[in-house]
Amino acid sequence: MTASDEMLTRVRARGDRALARMKASPGATFDDVVRAVEQAVDIRLRVIAETDTDTWGTLTGFLVFFPDRREGSIHVRAADAPVYREFAASHELGHLLDDAHCCGAVHERSSVSPHTNPDLDTAQVEAELVAEHVAHAIARLMYASPRVAELSW
Repeated sequence: MTASDEMLTRVRARGDRALARMKASPGATFDDVVRAVEQAVDIRLRVIAETDTDTWGTLTGFLVFFPDRREGSIHVRAADAPVYREFAASHELGHLLDDAHCCGAVHERSSVSPHTNPDLDTAQVEAELVAEHVAHAIARLMYASPRVAELSW
């Protein structure tokens, strides 16, 4: 097994553990998912669609977390399509569920793929990949049900 395979195995295991903390069922709405994460990590969350994002570059969302107050906010770009905003926010929810919150300058961290960003150490790359794994799983919960498919006709 290569080092890359080992990392992927760790990422999947962490992502699965993170998801297991959240009690959400297929067909859940985004609000249902946010409430499930709030309960899982015992915090109050707000998702804020920001309009002043001219300086964000490639940043699609970020998490502000205040552990002492048990609250946080996730900021996404208001100009993005709702499904894209939800996916960006779900990535941040993945950080909360994994207990591996972002560190460092947000704009630097978001500007390139975690695979190719030389400024990220292995732990940071894994945290980003876990959050992405969780975001994809949340999207499957929300959009992979027959109910959603039927509504699109």
